[in-house]
Amino acid sequence: HSNIQANTASIVQYLELTSAERMMVILPLFYCFGASLLHTHLRVGASLVLSNTFAYPETVLDLMESTHCTGFAGVPSTYQTLLRNSTFPQRSLPSLRKLQQAGGKLHDALLKELINSHPSAKVYVMYGQTEATARLSYLPPELLATKLGSIGKGIPGVSLSVVREEDRQPVKPGETGEIIASGDNISPGYYQDLTASQEKFSHGKLLTGDMATVDEDGFIYIVDRKSDFIKSYGHRVSSYEVEECVLQIPSVVAAAAVGIPDEAAGEIIKVFVILSKGSTLDAEDIMAHCHAHLPRHMYPREIIITTAFPMNAHGKVNKPELRKFGSS
Repeated sequence: HSNIQANTASIVQYLELTSAERMMVILPLFYCFGASLLHTHLRVGASLVLSNTFAYPETVLDLMESTHCTGFAGVPSTYQTLLRNSTFPQRSLPSLRKLQQAGGKLHDALLKELINSHPSAKVYVMYGQTEATARLSYLPPELLATKLGSIGKGIPGVSLSVVREEDRQPVKPGETGEIIASGDNISPGYYQDLTASQEKFSHGKLLTGDMATVDEDGFIYIVDRKSDFIKSYGHRVSSYEVEECVLQIPSVVAAAAVGIPDEAAGEIIKVFVILSKGSTLDAEDIMAHCHAHLPRHMYPREIIITTAFPMNAHGKVNKPELRKFGSS
C-alpha cells in the first residue's frame, strides 16, 4: 500500500492533476497503468469516463467528445491505431488538455504525429514497470522538441541510473547499460518467489531489464528490452530501430521486429506489419525502404503483412508469440 501511495502522490505532482480533470479510461484497471489513472484521479477528486473496449476507436472518440474529456492515456498500440487508423488527428476535441503515453516506446515518427495532432494538449511521455507500482520517469512536454525519444528522468521520489552490465558503474554518454531504479514505489519483491525476487531486486533497487543510453544532460533513451535484442551475424540489433524505420512509412499502422533462430546468422530479422485501410503497399516496397535507410546488418530477411498482432491483456505486442509464428 505504501508503494501505491508514494507513486500516486508523485504522479499527481508532475502531471499537475486537479479536480477539474476528466480522464478517458480505455486501459484495464488490473493493469498498473490503468490502476494509476484510477488512483491519481480519485486522489484529487477528478472524474473518469470508462470504456469497456477499444475495439471500436471511433466509439471511444465519440464518448470523449460528448463527455468533454480533458485527458487520455494509452500504450503504443493505442496511439498507432488512433493516429493512422481513426479520425483522431482530424477531430478538434477542444477539451483535451493532457495525453499520457507509457507501456512501451512510441516510435519517434508517431510521437511527432501525436504532438502535431492536437497542439493544445500536452503530451507526457512516461516510463514505468509493474514492479515499480506504475511510473518511474517522465519527459516534461516542453522538452519534447529538444529531447525527442527520451523517457526523461526519474519522477519525484524516484532515482534512476543507467549502469554497465559488467561492473554496475554508471555509463558515459553514448554507452549502453541497464536502467536501475530505487524509490518508495519499488516493490519489495515477488510474492512467495524468492529466486525471481533475487534476480530482479538488489538491495532495494529494481533491475529493470531495459537497456538505455544517457545524453550529456542525464536524459535517458531506451535502446531495447534485453529480451528483444536481435543477435544477427555477430551484431546486436535493436528491434526498436528496425521498427522505427518501417514506421516512417505513413501507411504503416504498426510494426514489430523479432529475431528468428537461424543456423548461419544466429537470428534473422523478420518484421510484422499492419497497414492502414486501403493501403496498396506491399512487402517489397517496405523492404526497399529498409534497404535505403538501414545499415546492411539491420536488413530484415522477411516482411510479413498481417491484419493483427498477438497482444497481451495490457495492449502490448506479444513478441514471444510472434517469434513462434515467424518460425513456423
